[in-house]
Amino acid sequence: MFEKYSYKKKFTILLLVFFMLLITAYKRSFHTLFQVINEYKTLSDKTNDINKKSNSTEKLIKEINYLDRVTGKEGVTKEIVQQGIISFASTEDPEISINDLQSSHVFSDENYRIISNQLDVTGNCNQLMSLGYNFEKKFDFSRIVSMNFYTTKKNNTSEVLHLKMIFQNYENNK
Repeated sequence: MFEKYSYKKKFTILLLVFFMLLITAYKRSFHTLFQVINEYKTLSDKTNDINKKSNSTEKLIKEINYLDRVTGKEGVTKEIVQQGIISFASTEDPEISINDLQSSHVFSDENYRIISNQLDVTGNCNQLMSLGYNFEKKFDFSRIVSMNFYTTKKNNTSEVLHLKMIFQNYENNK
């Protein structure tokens, strides 16, 4: 049957059949293999990214806890913060008297909500310094952003030392 064809024609037919089998094998087997290899590479890259991000979540939790300590507790209502300020000031040193407590001021931005409270107390220098220090170190509902010492004359005879403290809480609106 193949005796009537020359070696040149047999060789070209053999090459043609070889390339047809090669193309068929590529489409059936190797094409899907290459797709699986590419998908494996992309999935392994994604898992590496997820592992890197999961390692950074512990760091993020520590940063959030640090920011809560710096800016005051989040999620506490302004009334509880104000009552906490009053009770802390009155229990810390009974000789200190509260001169003025202004109502809470709320400022809202598109990203943050800031609650400000202002407390004015009277006493001697050591008591007021100790109170300010204790508010800074022990009080965790809110943070002091400003402390101002000033004196007023009472009945034109004696001076009274005042400490005005401004507390602020920062909350995320998102």
